[in-house]
Amino acid sequence: MNRELTLQPKIWLHYFAILLAGLIVMLLVAGALVTSNEAGDSVPDWPLSFGRWLIEADNFKANVRYEYSHRFIAGLVGFMTFLFALATWFADQRKWMKKLALYAFIAVVAQALIGGVRVLFPEYKALIAVPHALIAQSFFGLIVALAVFTSRSWFVDREGKEDKGGVALRMLTPITISSMLVQLVLGAGYRHGVWGILPHVLGAVVVTAMIIWTAAAVLIRHDDAYLKRPAALALVLLLLQVSLGLGAYFSRVAAEGDPQPLEPMISLTASHVVVGALTLATMVTLTLRCYRLLSPQGERVKSASLPTSGRKATV
Repeated sequence: MNRELTLQPKIWLHYFAILLAGLIVMLLVAGALVTSNEAGDSVPDWPLSFGRWLIEADNFKANVRYEYSHRFIAGLVGFMTFLFALATWFADQRKWMKKLALYAFIAVVAQALIGGVRVLFPEYKALIAVPHALIAQSFFGLIVALAVFTSRSWFVDREGKEDKGGVALRMLTPITISSMLVQLVLGAGYRHGVWGILPHVLGAVVVTAMIIWTAAAVLIRHDDAYLKRPAALALVLLLLQVSLGLGAYFSRVAAEGDPQPLEPMISLTASHVVVGALTLATMVTLTLRCYRLLSPQGERVKSASLPTSGRKATV
């Protein structure tokens, strides 16, 4: 028997991953506030800030508050990712989980280095900011996946289901995620002035269609809460995301000519970025659950269970 099938979930590791994902959401909020307030150049040096690790109170004002807070939270996320990778390496017996946790730590280090390059080469800030945003969202998606892999529901005994009717969800869900990542790049490019709004709008149309298609396919084909819940949540988040996007755009247009960014444009833009990340996280969860539960089309239905203690399938 495959040794992995006899493993017990480490629930404390799951909660650790959830905590880390929550910190990353805080980091995304902080990063969005830096961009929305045009505070990216408020601290001129890196990795120190004004020559110090902890800046003086007199420096913590105006736009420096946003940039330094972003750096502080990023440092906390990096340290927590290191601890999570270390804990996974010793506590989780799945070799592929050890590798994923190591990749997460490598990703957060790469993200920090790109952020540093952004500070040290301000003349290229727009071009550097785009991959910085992409890696941030991809890293968040990876941590969400680690949270899914360490959850109780991942280890529950489940009967495999056949995926009938239309494009296979095992194919459709990762395509939807790919379109969302492209859209994140287009959005970051627009916010940083690399290109105009049109590519982002066109990308939004594509992503909206893909999420609706994917969620509808799940809700129509499968009467299983394990799949239906993230699909329904994706639709709710999509509606909120589109509304925030429209609000952020029209508030930005209305603020044209203002001497500095003002409300409500700042809050709407930051919220738009964060809800986009939560939508991505939901789609990552749905994708992994589809791979966990559904048999590839054309193959005989097999049990999708991981028999650990004979638990029946629960959600």
